[in-house]
Amino acid sequence: MYRKLFVGLTCITAIFLMTHIADAQEPIKGPWLWMIAPTEANQGGQASTDIDSLEVASGGDVTEDMIAKNGATEGDEVGDYAWTLGELPDNGDTNVMLVDIGMTEVADFNDVTSYSVITLESATAQSGVTLGVSSDDSIKVWLNGEVVHTNATNRGRGGTPADIDGYQDKIEVNLVAGENLLMVKVSERGGGWGQYVGIDADVTAYAVPPIRHITGEWLWMIAPTEANQGGQASTDIDSLAVASGDKVTEEMVAMDGATEGDEVGDYAWTLGELPDNGDINAMLVELGVTENADFNDVTSYAIITLVAEEDMLGVMMGVSSDDSVKVWLNGQVVHTNAVNRGRGGADSFQDEFSVDLAKGDNILMIKVSERGGGWGMYAGTNANVEAVYKSSLDFGTSVEAAGKLPTTWGSLKTK
Repeated sequence: MYRKLFVGLTCITAIFLMTHIADAQEPIKGPWLWMIAPTEANQGGQASTDIDSLEVASGGDVTEDMIAKNGATEGDEVGDYAWTLGELPDNGDTNVMLVDIGMTEVADFNDVTSYSVITLESATAQSGVTLGVSSDDSIKVWLNGEVVHTNATNRGRGGTPADIDGYQDKIEVNLVAGENLLMVKVSERGGGWGQYVGIDADVTAYAVPPIRHITGEWLWMIAPTEANQGGQASTDIDSLAVASGDKVTEEMVAMDGATEGDEVGDYAWTLGELPDNGDINAMLVELGVTENADFNDVTSYAIITLVAEEDMLGVMMGVSSDDSVKVWLNGQVVHTNAVNRGRGGADSFQDEFSVDLAKGDNILMIKVSERGGGWGMYAGTNANVEAVYKSSLDFGTSVEAAGKLPTTWGSLKTK
């Protein structure tokens, strides 16, 4: 479960298909994170409204209260099913959607309960807003771990609501600034099975936290390459080792970090904040690292520390680069793309990959090799962490063996 990943997220990005900007009142299609749990024969719908079907299916390992407070993780199992992302169709038909995403082959599933989880992000606290729901059959709703609505009934869900008044049930709720975890339980007795959920408030809805840009000061180093050998061609050349005569290597820095002011070849590690447009060259000129406004055949190294409050598995990261890119986390290469390309726009990431963060400090190092033309990068994560500069002296002893997690690395702030 990753409740921590929901905190303070700003939807920007690379997984824009995983987000839904809620136009006040229109049904939230998702994707939601879904789980289903069959009930006893003839005990679905109204009869199972107050039965904790998650607890029954998991033998007590998972409960409604746990999920309503902490969220769920895609792929985690409860009984015979796993939490799965799915987007509701316009007509709110849960059964059709579940067949489409491969969760069941039963096209007319009866005596079964669905749980759908989504996060509503609000820029400010909003009090007394209207949450609208329609369901086939009974429904129970939790917001931030508290039950805010129950309607134990057997009914059809009606037509698609045109506005907040079009929902069968209207509930007044209070949203906090930041993330608000919403869980909806719909228990089906027989016939149709579906739901509509909408809110008369300015929110962004997502089931998986979006990848956000990492902001703050990175520690920068540059190392020129041979003529015409920048970009793709230098992706796997250790330009730090070349520039320092093997006194400094990529492996050393990726594992232990670096300290502002220390020199590698003709340059010194320098703190700088990447501009919104990701232009490395413009930033380096502004910092006084170089006077060359169109530096070609050169490699940049950027280091930042990501501090996590707990171990985080399967965290998503995104990078865009001009030109090639290589990424290390805690001394291990986690992504490589040997390519000559432009970096694209700031509203998406060209490459996405998953990583595991250890509790505490995690050193992130990104290498961007430039062949010619533009030179820049974007980097982001969907983890709730803080990004800061830490000197190599602040880390204490480094990791002693590959695969061993550090004890004191990392912290990340995003926009």
